[in-house]
Amino acid sequence: MKKYFNRKQAAQFVGVSPRTILRAIKSNQLAAVKIGEGKTSPYIFEREALKKYKANRKSR
Repeated sequence: MKKYFNRKQAAQFVGVSPRTILRAIKSNQLAAVKIGEGKTSPYIFEREALKKYKANRKSR
């Protein structure tokens, strides 16, 4: 079963700020799905993508 997170939940899961999550999306370090159109549309994240991003952050 896939678990999805919003940006705030994703930030808590990874241990960073929600702003850092946005930066990771913009720099293609984190896969996300944008719901809707426009600047203020929210993103959702799969647990596996967050785990991968978290592991990559630790290896730096």
